[in-house]
Amino acid sequence: MSVVTALNQKGGVGKTSTCYHLAGALALSGKRVLLVDNDPQASLTQGFLGPQATRGLDPSETVAAVYEQDAVVERVVRATHVPGVDLLCGGRAAGSFNVPDPHLADWPLQTALRDFLEDVADGYDLVLIDCPPNLHLASWTSLVASDALLVPLQPEDFGAQGIADVQESIARVVAGPNPSLRLLGFLVTMSSPRLSVHKGFEQLLRTHYGADVFKTTIPIATDFKEAIVQRKPVAQYKPKGAATRVMKALGAEIFERLAAIDAPKTETEEEAA
Repeated sequence: MSVVTALNQKGGVGKTSTCYHLAGALALSGKRVLLVDNDPQASLTQGFLGPQATRGLDPSETVAAVYEQDAVVERVVRATHVPGVDLLCGGRAAGSFNVPDPHLADWPLQTALRDFLEDVADGYDLVLIDCPPNLHLASWTSLVASDALLVPLQPEDFGAQGIADVQESIARVVAGPNPSLRLLGFLVTMSSPRLSVHKGFEQLLRTHYGADVFKTTIPIATDFKEAIVQRKPVAQYKPKGAATRVMKALGAEIFERLAAIDAPKTETEEEAA
């Protein structure tokens, strides 16, 4: 089991969509996935429940209960209509916990999500955490709880502006509460092969960051948007479509990268033995 956070300080780069559609593709491949909506906007939750039902959730049914440290697993973790995908719902009540300067927050708050996931995550192949577009407490607790960080970004200047701040946050978390956190990679999203600016920017990213950029690129595709309207990940909306094949490829690459991260840990443990 691995925990991966999707985070970028820039909004609108595909964090929520990536988590949503990736979970569906992994489930189609037989994986069990827990989605954690750690964004007070609760867009990921709305993708499954719709806006009205999401708005009507009691705080005790959402990630806010995790921060209150009185969460009941059976109440906050629910099965979705996608077999193999469970959801820890987000909600407005969590916004009061998402304070700036998260490293100054009380220690129980900083580790609340990690402590909760340690009790539930063994039943899943992957835990995916969706974060707000800022580096406040919600993002900090996600990084503290995670094995790796996935950074979605658009192949445009504005879409990539949050990279430096995210890297600083990684360094801060590694130097403090989570020394084992690693960068999983930068994921290019909403890319159009017809746009020379997209091709040029992606090439620049690969030149600058090398293997830290995912081989898989997420294109702009109508199927993604239509699937969300139907409240379905694209793999359940069009199982044999091109968009689904892309998300399956991303899932395979994520597990390859996680295995590469785990390999040095295993070698170190064997040497210690």
